[in-house]
Amino acid sequence: MKIEFVAFDSFGVKSMCTMVSTKDCSIVIDPGIAWEEESFPLSYKERVLLDLKYRRAIKKACRQSDVIVITHYHYDHHIPEGGMYKGKVLLIKDPKRNINKSQRERAAYLLDLIGNKADIRIADANEFRFGKTKVCFSKALWHGTVGTKLGKVVMCCIDDGRERLLFTSDLDGPYIKKYVELIADYDPDYLIIDGFPSYLLGFIASFANLKKVLKNTIDILKKTECKWYIIDHHLLRDYRYREIYYEVYRYAKESGKKVLTAAEMLGRKPKVIEGYEKHGPTRWKNWQRFDWSYLNRVIKRAKGKAQKKIK
Repeated sequence: MKIEFVAFDSFGVKSMCTMVSTKDCSIVIDPGIAWEEESFPLSYKERVLLDLKYRRAIKKACRQSDVIVITHYHYDHHIPEGGMYKGKVLLIKDPKRNINKSQRERAAYLLDLIGNKADIRIADANEFRFGKTKVCFSKALWHGTVGTKLGKVVMCCIDDGRERLLFTSDLDGPYIKKYVELIADYDPDYLIIDGFPSYLLGFIASFANLKKVLKNTIDILKKTECKWYIIDHHLLRDYRYREIYYEVYRYAKESGKKVLTAAEMLGRKPKVIEGYEKHGPTRWKNWQRFDWSYLNRVIKRAKGKAQKKIK
C-alpha cells in the first residue's frame, strides 16, 4: 500500500486529500480544498497561491485515480466540479439520508454537475471490493458533538490484504467517546485523524470539549498499534497546536507512538509554523502549555462564571 498526502492543512490549505495506491487500484479520498482562516499566519497572497498549487495537485491525483471517495460535502472535502469525476467509481456519503440541509443541497448540486459521467455508489456502512483491495465505510457519524449543525460524515477504511489505513474524516477530534472503540475495532496500521478545531476555542468550541478530545485521542493511541498516526486538518490551523495537544504528544513520546502531521511525514515543517516564524502571531499573542492542570483550571473557572449567571 502506498499512501500519498496530496493536500493538508499542514501544507497551508484546508484539506485532507489523500491518495492510496494498491496493486488493484488507486483511490483518492476527499478531493476538496479551501483557503485557510485569516488567523493563519500567511498573507492573503500566500494563501491564494497555496490554494492554486494544491488544487492542481488534487485534480492531478483524481485524473490518476480509479476510485474517488467523498466522506461529506464540505468544500474542503470535495470540489464541486463535474469533469474531475468523469469515468471514476465514486463512493459518496449518502446524499439524502443522515444529512443536514446544507450538505444535502451541496450534494444535490455536485451530483447534478456529475450527471451520468461517473459510477456513483452510496458509501454509508457499505463495503466495496476492487480485486483484493477492500474499501469499507462506517455508518454516518457526527461531525463533532452529537446534534451538531455541521452534520455527519463517514469514515473510510482501505485494506489491501496486508495493510489497513483508516481515514476518520471530520470527527473533530473525536469528541464522542464511543468513536474511540469504533476506530480501534478497525485495527488500522495507519491512521489519519482530523484533530480538534482549536482556532474556534471561545466561539463554538469549548475547553471542556477539548479535554474530552485529548483524552479520546490518547485512548486511541492506547488501543491501537499503528505504524504512524497523522493528526492534522482542523488542529493545524493554529500555530499553538503542539502546546494545545501537549498531553497527546507527551503520551506519544512516552509510549513510543509516532504522531506527526502530514507535512512532518514528508520531512517538512508545517506551514502554520513557517508562517508564525516568518510573520509573527496573529490572533493569539500569549498562551501557555495546555496540560491537564491548566485545562482543569480553565474549565473550573468557566463553570463558576456560568453558575454566577444562573444565580
